[in-house]
Amino acid sequence: MSQLQTEQAATTDVQPVVIATDDTFAHAYSSVSEMLSDRNLRAKGGVEFFDRSGRRLAPLLTDAWEVRGLVPTVDEPDPALLQRRLVAVVQHVGDYIRRHPEVVAGSGMPADEAVAALPHLGKDTLAEDVSKLPGAGTPSGATIRPMDSGGWFHNAMHAAGWAH
Repeated sequence: MSQLQTEQAATTDVQPVVIATDDTFAHAYSSVSEMLSDRNLRAKGGVEFFDRSGRRLAPLLTDAWEVRGLVPTVDEPDPALLQRRLVAVVQHVGDYIRRHPEVVAGSGMPADEAVAALPHLGKDTLAEDVSKLPGAGTPSGATIRPMDSGGWFHNAMHAAGWAH
């Protein structure tokens, strides 16, 4: 007699994009395991998960309601939806910097320059837009790394995200 599998296997070969349900924060990860090790992510509010094609990912939860993995949903990828949401995140960060210029003061960059230097999303492919997010690395040819941990864009996104 065969037994039905009652638990889905977690996807491990996906590079997830995490976005706040209110479009105030986004972060790209190189792997699910990297995402799961991010202690900051666990301390935050509602998030949604996507792969880099725009397919929605569903969280697999432990008995304690903690994310232990991700699985693809049956929804078709919707790269345009994810791009619109990422554009909204960057707009939110720009608005936050204008209201709170001190968030970029440590970078030595005036707020208006920081806002002008924010990634311009929505005109390229989803993959190109995701490459400009915190955690995704530096787009090829770029010399500044504002999305690195400790960079002004990364820090401004954390400051502007979820609670603001």
